Amino acid sequence: MDGLLTAVKTVKRDQDPSLVATDNQSRGDSEKPIIDFDQQDISAEHAIDVLRSSPDREALSDVLAAIDPFDISKKIKNFDIRIPSPKSAQILQIFVSTTIPDHWASLNAKSKTPKETKSRAAILRCLNNVAGLGSLVAQLRSLMASARASIHQAKSSTSSLAIRELLSVLASLLEPKEFVFRLYSDTSSLQKDLTKVQVVWRELVSLIGAGKILSTTAEALTIVNDSEFSSSISWVGEGLRYAAWAGKNIAFMASKLGTDDEAGWGSLAFLTGRGLNPLVREIYSDLLLNQLLVDQFGLLLGHLRQSEQLSFLEAIFRDIQKRFFSTDFIGEFEDLASHDSTVSRVAALCSVIIGDRPFLTSQISEWLSKSQGGSIQTIGLRRALLASFHDSNDILKTLLARSLEQFGDKFSIRHVPINTQTASAQTILLTAGHLRQSDCTQVKEIGRTGIFLNAVSNRLAASSNKSRFLGMIVATGISEIIEEPGKALKFDLEEMRSDEASWYLSLSRMQDYAGPYESIKSLQAQESKADQKTKEAHKSSKSKPKSRLGTHQGSKIVAIEEIDDSSEATDEDEDLMPYEKPDDDAEDDDEDPTLVQRNKPTAPVYIRDLITYLRDTENVERHHLAITTAPSLIRRKTGFGSELAEQIEELALILVGLNNDNKHPEFHETRLQSMIALIVSQPLKMGRWFTSMFFDGDLSQVQRSAILTALGLSSREIAGNGEDDAQALGLPKLQNTSFPSKRLSPALEAMFRDSNEESPVAKLTQQMSRASLQPLAANAADELTGPNALKVRTFSSRMEVEKKRHDRDTQRQKGMMKDLNKVLAEGFFYPLQGRFEIMMLQFSSSSAPSYNPFFVPHILTLFLQTLSLIVSTAGPYTPFLPGLTNETLTLLLSLHTSPVSSEPTVAAALLNLFLAIVDVNIASGSNGEERLVTEYASQVIELRDWASEVFDRTPSNGKTGTKAESDPNESVRTLAAGVMVRLGEVIERYQGRLMGVNSGFKY
Repeated sequence: MDGLLTAVKTVKRDQDPSLVATDNQSRGDSEKPIIDFDQQDISAEHAIDVLRSSPDREALSDVLAAIDPFDISKKIKNFDIRIPSPKSAQILQIFVSTTIPDHWASLNAKSKTPKETKSRAAILRCLNNVAGLGSLVAQLRSLMASARASIHQAKSSTSSLAIRELLSVLASLLEPKEFVFRLYSDTSSLQKDLTKVQVVWRELVSLIGAGKILSTTAEALTIVNDSEFSSSISWVGEGLRYAAWAGKNIAFMASKLGTDDEAGWGSLAFLTGRGLNPLVREIYSDLLLNQLLVDQFGLLLGHLRQSEQLSFLEAIFRDIQKRFFSTDFIGEFEDLASHDSTVSRVAALCSVIIGDRPFLTSQISEWLSKSQGGSIQTIGLRRALLASFHDSNDILKTLLARSLEQFGDKFSIRHVPINTQTASAQTILLTAGHLRQSDCTQVKEIGRTGIFLNAVSNRLAASSNKSRFLGMIVATGISEIIEEPGKALKFDLEEMRSDEASWYLSLSRMQDYAGPYESIKSLQAQESKADQKTKEAHKSSKSKPKSRLGTHQGSKIVAIEEIDDSSEATDEDEDLMPYEKPDDDAEDDDEDPTLVQRNKPTAPVYIRDLITYLRDTENVERHHLAITTAPSLIRRKTGFGSELAEQIEELALILVGLNNDNKHPEFHETRLQSMIALIVSQPLKMGRWFTSMFFDGDLSQVQRSAILTALGLSSREIAGNGEDDAQALGLPKLQNTSFPSKRLSPALEAMFRDSNEESPVAKLTQQMSRASLQPLAANAADELTGPNALKVRTFSSRMEVEKKRHDRDTQRQKGMMKDLNKVLAEGFFYPLQGRFEIMMLQFSSSSAPSYNPFFVPHILTLFLQTLSLIVSTAGPYTPFLPGLTNETLTLLLSLHTSPVSSEPTVAAALLNLFLAIVDVNIASGSNGEERLVTEYASQVIELRDWASEVFDRTPSNGKTGTKAESDPNESVRTLAAGVMVRLGEVIERYQGRLMGVNSGFKY
């Protein structure tokens, strides 16, 4: 019977009573540790168990002291968290998933005890390895996925808090500039196998150089509210500041590595090559400008691959031009002697960078001879590079011969952009000047060869005025060197006596040289002084209004005396005349009198006050007042004193960078009018400045669109068409008088209006193309209605028509500025077209494909429409018409085969520009027509065939009237048909003149 029974549970009675007091029991539990372990002899397994059991602060500090790799007093035997292993991976995972979310907020608080500070440092030291860095990034990605999945649940807030703590840890871990060097030192000392070291280093490069940390933290900052983070944390997710940190780390490691450590330099070069371009500024600034570590910089550059060396060199050149030769981008002919000291120091810097590297020397020589590639865009950098070759006669002689050969090539004269040809002429004159100082016989030898004679003859036979001018400049400059005084070649033309010609000819007389290596450090001081002056100017402009406004603070009450005049009041009141009650004050609408603001800001009357108001974004009323009054104030100050001229660039920079943060109702229109007023005040200077800002500035698409619109409308205004454009565009706009319930809110209405309405430049170009195509349509309709003998025509009053035309021409002549043709060509068209060609060359020559912000369909369309507006405004009688035609056709040939030309808006803009240049040449007379079908016959025929293909492949929707105008496909077909008809008429008239038939013209 006993065998059938099986014991299921055995209960033993404890000696303790079943009921225990609550306070005694809780006190006993609190005093009892979660897991007992020997602090002197702890193992990795025990540390993992303690960390998993949510330890208190005391137990956490003991565990951290035991696993801290730099704490010698308490050490786990045969374990180092810096060495990758399963146990170290478990500990790091517990750190990032449990320990940091639980304890980091208190350990990182401002008021922390010394023991908490020690624990915080121990956590950072445990994570200071590649595995710890990877664990932080992996945990961040996991939490971000969880936060997105549960964005509408309470769990999302928990994930957001954990993300904040991890970002704080990551920022604190990466903050030191010796972080990368410390990781490399620890890895090299702990890992004896070179293969394992390379594997660990590749993982670090993927985290830091390939952008895993940057992309992850930037995405994490978008999930949590990044405005709550201080700059000491948010920098990890900001591209520029992160790149500056990485560059400083690389420069610090380069300064600490031994010159014989080949493995170290190879690892550092591998890291530098992965994240090259954004890091270059900090690397060469720290190594050369700050510390002058020439050998270390040379070792780092020498361990890069040749393609990476070229990219490194181009990035340095771009930064040098931006920091020290930024004024050369504007295109003004400044005094060359004012930059002599800067050129000498930059030449010393270039000598250090190039060193004894034949590959870089030959590549730079090729860039200079072709005037393309290498990002060499300023005269200052060309002077510095040639000064670094001052003692190398063989290099200078070869460079001069190649440059002259490229300069005189017929294909280059016809198809290379004018900016490139200008750079080639500058290189020739500078190189000849250096050779004259060292060995004049070599210049004479080249000047007697056929290369120089062919170059000059081909240039003088060119159709472009600018190309001929550059040929005369080079011929005069070289002949002054090789011929005796008084026998040099001279061209008795007005343009050869201009300031531009004198500036070019002075290049061959420059005496540039490379300064000593010690002068490189003065470049940093020079830049810091310039920055200090800018900051002082900003501070002074901000402090002036405050001192002026603070003079009237209020009246002081001395005494209060009570006067009893009740007896006299009744007699005096009878003689007083009653007045009507005044109207309510608009400022007293608020029921609370304490909220009434009577100290409203006054409108600025000086440019310096306007700049201060525009910068004060915190005071909304003041900021709105500045935006509203800016156009009228700028126009009042135009031509009145030097106040606007002295601060015009600073004001333009503020206007370009303005954002509508305070929701101004007419922000975009008012800012556009302000930019137009600035350009009209000094069109030649500001046209080049805004062009330079369009291509070089870090701007959004909206800001670039505003610059193009301002350039297009200002070109029309300086030609006297400002009022006509205002009427055509319907400015000022009428207010919406519909009932409020039928309208959207102001913010939504502005959003939909901006997205649907065309830009002013697009409207004007559409009107010009319509004016060109309407006569063709009228003639076609006239032929379909029958013979002319059966038609009845109504006539207007000739006197009224002539009077209107005379009034319009008189008004236009009053608004037209002096030297209009020169300003439109050299201040607007050539800078825009030339910089666009250089941009296309840079992006086409780069080895790695990158995003091109100028090929966005909206920006490219607006750019082409702006050029069409400038060409049409210049008109048929401008002396620059051959050059405008040449550059326009070159631009069209380079764009009509690009993939972006398949967009309907871009295709319409290309056809519009082609139609504009054809119409201007037709209006100029028989010479213009012959130029199209003789000098540019191949280009015109190729573009006409392309227009025919566009017409054939664009489907017709069968729309007519206003619907056809709004349809992009119908617009493209109309423009393509207009181009083919126009060119057909030109070809037919030219053939008739050749045959002696129908030689008459009807305009």
